[in-house]
Amino acid sequence: MSRSLQPVPGYAAVLLSLLPVGLVFGLHLMAITVLADVPAAASLSIQAANWMLTAAIVLGFWGAARMRGQVHDLRSKLAQALTDPVTGLAVRRVAEDAIVAAGAEATLTVAVADVDGLHDINRGPGGYATGDHYLAEAGRRLCQACAGDGLVARLGGDEFVLVTRRAPTDLAASLTAAFAVPAAVPTGAGPLEVSVGICRLPGGDPHHLLGCADLAMLTAKKRRTGIEIYDPDRDGLPLPPGIRPITRRRCGH
Repeated sequence: MSRSLQPVPGYAAVLLSLLPVGLVFGLHLMAITVLADVPAAASLSIQAANWMLTAAIVLGFWGAARMRGQVHDLRSKLAQALTDPVTGLAVRRVAEDAIVAAGAEATLTVAVADVDGLHDINRGPGGYATGDHYLAEAGRRLCQACAGDGLVARLGGDEFVLVTRRAPTDLAASLTAAFAVPAAVPTGAGPLEVSVGICRLPGGDPHHLLGCADLAMLTAKKRRTGIEIYDPDRDGLPLPPGIRPITRRRCGH
């Protein structure tokens, strides 16, 4: 289990809260000593001031080191939350944020890919472990097709998304080449088939772009064509946010 962030211990919090007071007190004693010109008091005041200053430096370094550790833990937890544990890819939120960050002035190509037959793979030899191998391999093939020019994320279940600025036909050709070779899994080698829908639209609205690509993917799955580029006249328009379809038009699972 990962270590959770712990609050600063009570005694340390008290010392840190008294630190400014002690520092001011020490400097005040030094000032009094200089003004009064009392040798005996000078020695005592300087020692007290030195102790306060030393304590301030030590506690300052301790507090800074502890804060750095907490920041590191927080960053590690955030990275884990934004990474899919099965494929090592980014999660849906990262892809949506990238689409929003691009803005409406940018034209994006978004592809939604669905691994065909994953339900049967999970029920076959090796069970869900084999299915996870297929998912990880699908993610690797998508990254290969992306060629470092875009973002690949797992939407959840058997679906992935690829966000790039490449032309849809160029991306389709890369995807076809990437998935041409059978997948090697612990139970043997077998075809890794995906249904992909691609759309090219202005950025800024992840719901609309993902919805259009998803509709094209459903057409590809229904027609068993592998890849389809979004056509609003053929595929329709995505439902408004918050409205779920009555039935999920899946074919070929």
